Amino acid sequence: MIVPRSLLIWRIVLILILYTLQGFIQGFTLSIPLYLASYNASWKEQGTFSWVAYPFSFKILWAPLIDSIYSPRIGGRQQTWLVPAQLLIGIILIILSFYIESLLINLHVLPLTIIFFFLYFLIATQDIVVDGWSVILFTTSNPQWSSTCQAIGEMIGRCIGTTVLITFESAHFTNQFVRQPLSLPSRPHGLFTLQQFTFFWGIVFILISFIIAAVIFWQKHSNKEENNEQEMK
Repeated sequence: MIVPRSLLIWRIVLILILYTLQGFIQGFTLSIPLYLASYNASWKEQGTFSWVAYPFSFKILWAPLIDSIYSPRIGGRQQTWLVPAQLLIGIILIILSFYIESLLINLHVLPLTIIFFFLYFLIATQDIVVDGWSVILFTTSNPQWSSTCQAIGEMIGRCIGTTVLITFESAHFTNQFVRQPLSLPSRPHGLFTLQQFTFFWGIVFILISFIIAAVIFWQKHSNKEENNEQEMK
């Protein structure tokens, strides 16, 4: 089966964005221990926070439920699981943005661990759905794009959640290598604060969730119209 080039490009972009969001949460989570270390967190506190990554290791336990329990009437697995999971991630990030700096400064590690554990659970659920969706979209004609999108998307997301965050949130780096060369006045913060960064990505998750929901609804409506036309003929 030959897929039109324009349709293939849209599929690649869609899956690439979803894997980028997944990689972002992973990268963002990897950055938190660096902030904890900068506030002199103990080894015990660092060890407590390391529990957040376990949902990804045990997603096999609920993956069968994701694959078998869904509603075809509202768009299948994507609408049933993907959109709600990403909406929840967006909402959590927005709420977290108002408290994350105080949680880090005061070393409230347990609340941070619980929040990021739940974020990891949601992103692991998103991964289950996206893996299945990419197989459906690419297996019939371009199976190589599934793993390619995953590798590139997760790498981009992790880079944003770690390198971009740590580098450009730093006042020292941005003052010396960004503001000074551009003859801009020094500031006590980077190009953005941790709060702004977290809030921004919460909005991104919510916007992309609504876009995906709209695309799935439009696709379902178009397929229904095509089926009606064929029945009339």
